[in-house]
Amino acid sequence: MKRELDFSEGNLRDRWFGVKDFWKEMEVRTVGMVKVGLERALVVEQGRRVGCGRYKHTRRRRGYRNGSYARDLLTRYGWIEDLKVPRVREGGMESEVLERYRRRQRVLDGILLEGFLLGHSTRKSVRWFKKLFGAQISPQTVSNVVKELDQEVGRYHRRRLRDDYRFLYLDGLWITVTRPVKVKKVLLVALGIKEDGSKELLSFQLAGSESEASWWGFISDLKQRGLVGEKLEVIVSDGASGLVKAHRALYPRVPHQLCAFHKAMDLAHHLTDKRHRSRIIADALRVFEGETATQVRKNLRSFCDKWSIQEPQAVRNFIRGFEYCLVYLEYPDPVRTMLKTNNPVERYIEELRRRIIPMRSFNNCKSAERIIYGLIAYVLNQHQDVPNYEFTQLA
Repeated sequence: MKRELDFSEGNLRDRWFGVKDFWKEMEVRTVGMVKVGLERALVVEQGRRVGCGRYKHTRRRRGYRNGSYARDLLTRYGWIEDLKVPRVREGGMESEVLERYRRRQRVLDGILLEGFLLGHSTRKSVRWFKKLFGAQISPQTVSNVVKELDQEVGRYHRRRLRDDYRFLYLDGLWITVTRPVKVKKVLLVALGIKEDGSKELLSFQLAGSESEASWWGFISDLKQRGLVGEKLEVIVSDGASGLVKAHRALYPRVPHQLCAFHKAMDLAHHLTDKRHRSRIIADALRVFEGETATQVRKNLRSFCDKWSIQEPQAVRNFIRGFEYCLVYLEYPDPVRTMLKTNNPVERYIEELRRRIIPMRSFNNCKSAERIIYGLIAYVLNQHQDVPNYEFTQLA
């Protein structure tokens, strides 16, 4: 005979309290098991450091045990109180299990860094960290965790680059730095695409402008670090004059594809009558709808015939350097679509912008580099090895 389920309010409340008690007990047991495991691992490390078992004598002895002391440690499973940390009399003991002076697992620093890079302020990070782990930390603690990225930033800028990239995209993003005075800085970014289609943000650099000198320094740094360009087929950019000059000087044999979309949108800066702005830009974009170079040039003649009388200056600007917009036609789809515009790097730029908006501005250039590197290494280049933290991939 089947029993009817009791969904009365009192029964459901009792059941729910039972579930809560069960999970609370499991949490306590888990913390206890972690404590036992850590203490055993520390005892093993102590034995290796001493070089001799307890109460034994041997010529290989390198020290003597000196009891233990208690330390509280915050882990991902909760607080571990009175953790017994063994001591060695001579020279101390460097532990791989438990870093000296740390009261918090390094993986929790990774969680703090993750929250900060995803847009939380230092004070918001403090609040949600307390809700998650029941531990009070200061905003300065969050700042200190982020500052630990400084060494990684240096290694990132100095690392050797492999010369196996097929396409290179270059672009810039303007940001605000407030100290010592409030100024605008441009973030120069390079994106490389390999033969198998994998993408990687190769480098970034803060500069005062998108001048030829700034781009020259940025691109020459890529070249000196290994991106010689033996397999490089095309460099794609939005057509900034300083970038184009630097590219032609440093990679003279690599074709330069100007972004078709930016070429059309640039017409807006040369119009004498703004009322037909949308119509002339739409016509300019239709020029690039041809499947062959012959069709594109035919579309260009039609465009010139239609607009040369009303907007002669805009048409002349559109024609100038037009041949550099047609490199993509030499490739089949889907590579053709990918090279037609600089959308691949624009997606990364937009993601950087979205993450940076909650921060509004950076205190200084060092802070900007630190945070931008964190976003690139831990958010955008998800295949890149993360050296310091047990880090989950970010959304």
